Amino acid sequence: MKYPLITIEHEIEEKRSRFIAELMPCNDEHPVKQRIQQLKNLHPKASHVCSGFRLINSNNQINEGFSDDGEPSGTAGMPILKVLRHHDLINCAVLITRYFGGTKLGTGGLQRAYSQSCSDAIQQLKNEQLKTLVPQACVDVSVDFPQENVVRHLAQQHQAQVEEVTYQHNGIVMQLILDKSRSNELALALQQRNILFRIK
Repeated sequence: MKYPLITIEHEIEEKRSRFIAELMPCNDEHPVKQRIQQLKNLHPKASHVCSGFRLINSNNQINEGFSDDGEPSGTAGMPILKVLRHHDLINCAVLITRYFGGTKLGTGGLQRAYSQSCSDAIQQLKNEQLKTLVPQACVDVSVDFPQENVVRHLAQQHQAQVEEVTYQHNGIVMQLILDKSRSNELALALQQRNILFRIK
């Protein structure tokens, strides 16, 4: 799976209807909803702003969504999502602003136009503008106060990021994030020091 590092805009025309595609990187749904609203404000005369997105959460699960925004059901959002799946793209959304050109395209014509618009935008990306997603593991570590520095040192050794630290009356809970491929080595190091942990 790969994700884009930049925003790309690309326009096609089909029977005088304009389809303006915008591919944007994102980590959650909030910026997608914001951008849809911005596009509707920027293009008040546009008929629709349809979208599809694919995101990965902290448990490495894929969250997908789409919107036909008033186009006939299944003719816009799902074709966009299918193209994102086909290209194995993640942590991004494609928003397509459509200006109606006066000629109805029909169900098949709409599906083709939205798919083409999305696909053409993706093909504008150069290899250096795409990054391969490395699966992450989340490790919850429970320690006594004196062991905090030990865990921080191990995290550094195994290139793990200390994401969150919760200080409780009886000790500390630390959340570490690291590449999944390194999680077994870290688990072994924690075991050797009798430190309680849980990998998610």
